[in-house]
Amino acid sequence: MLCFAAAVALASCRTATLVVTEAVQPAAPPPPPAVESIWASTQTSVFALLADNRVPAADSMLLQFSRDHARTPAAARARWWRTLLRVDARAVGAEPSLTIMQIDSLLADSISIDIRTEALMMRRSINTIDSLRRVELRRRLQATQLANERLDELKSARDSVTKLAAEINRLRRRLRAP
Repeated sequence: MLCFAAAVALASCRTATLVVTEAVQPAAPPPPPAVESIWASTQTSVFALLADNRVPAADSMLLQFSRDHARTPAAARARWWRTLLRVDARAVGAEPSLTIMQIDSLLADSISIDIRTEALMMRRSINTIDSLRRVELRRRLQATQLANERLDELKSARDSVTKLAAEINRLRRRLRAP
């Protein structure tokens, strides 16, 4: 019975200690992470650069942010925005294959589900657009080759007509001569 009383007394002491500990530490909301506030200011700067049509500067800023804060959700978002800049028509040297490589690199990393979903949809769209672009280029190339073949045929026909006209004129002169 004495053991039971000691156990109850010990349990009540532990409970009292926990209550005191909880009462001493006030519940304050955690401060926002520094990376998130830096990301917010980077976003604002990137938006301003894009509004001024300074895409390379915006890309450079996003690259620097993703390097400085690697392996954070904000860095993954910065890499995603860089990928989107490659798709933008204002981007210099926007090449679908490079964009797809960047998207694949993003997908290989552990990124948030919203970026993953957007990246997968963008990858499908870029593949479709690039396929259509290649078909159109192929069609234009074939049309150009056909037009060049027709021009060559016309040139050959003109040369033949010119030679034939010269031969007819030579024969006329010959027949007129006494």
